[in-house]
Amino acid sequence: MKLPDFSKHVGLNQLRQQMGTELIPWESGGNWDPIDIDGLLVTTGIDIPPEEIEYAPDGTLEYNGRKVVVYIRDQYMFDSYESVNPAEWVDPEQLCRFHVSDCPTLKTMRSQNRYDRYVVATRTDGQFIVNFLVEGRIHDRGERVERRLYVCKNCLNKLDYKNYRNRRTQRDEIRDSFDLNEFFEMYNSRIAIEPTGTDITAPVNQYPPNWDRISRNYRETMRWRCEGCDIDLTDRREFLEVHHINGLRNNNREENLCALCISCHAEQFQHQHIMSNSRYQAFLQWRNQQQSNREDFSNRLIL
Repeated sequence: MKLPDFSKHVGLNQLRQQMGTELIPWESGGNWDPIDIDGLLVTTGIDIPPEEIEYAPDGTLEYNGRKVVVYIRDQYMFDSYESVNPAEWVDPEQLCRFHVSDCPTLKTMRSQNRYDRYVVATRTDGQFIVNFLVEGRIHDRGERVERRLYVCKNCLNKLDYKNYRNRRTQRDEIRDSFDLNEFFEMYNSRIAIEPTGTDITAPVNQYPPNWDRISRNYRETMRWRCEGCDIDLTDRREFLEVHHINGLRNNNREENLCALCISCHAEQFQHQHIMSNSRYQAFLQWRNQQQSNREDFSNRLIL
């Protein structure tokens, strides 16, 4: 946008003449140093208007063509923390999360006109610049400190990062071990995962000849527990199945496998047909009987 030449503004010039002031031509006095956008993104973060953040088709956040995270830099402390040195206040559970996708939390903040609290960053070491505020002022004992922040769980759920939705018992572990370097490498383009083959070169999507061994080894690694509901199927192993996360039966890398009870397996995308399997009904009956037995045992203990 081109700025108007206020030296030619009629109203301003009339006011200047009435005040008896002289019009002095403005000169910059030298060259302007360009803003180091990259340097700011990886250190302090940048305050930018919310409308400048773009939302990629894969659900991630972008700014000027870069994958970015957003977080609240200026965070309020409870009154009880006023005497605490922020440099020693290290509990990330007490701090706001950073965001890597357009999750429900960010959408709510936008709808409540509170999105301007966020700044943009590309820092990858998990440390973020934080200003601690008490009653609207910067904390006297530490204006700006570096703190570890946790990633937002709503973001992990929206992206289904590392099969987050299915791994109910491992969600805290996925959050705690979240690595921004790994994340940016995974989502380094607008297409999170590009096709790896053409109509000629792509392998047929079918189980390999040694699938039974692969499946058994993986379920043993998971100690015969469902990664979805955590039910122990050591004594009923036929009810524990191995799910391919990306839908490719020929991709049997461990990160693409997930051990699920037949009920959790049926809840996966395009797996509703499992519900018509006789083993599915047998599992539901067995699980209900197990629950009933536990309730009877608890009642006998009470009596």
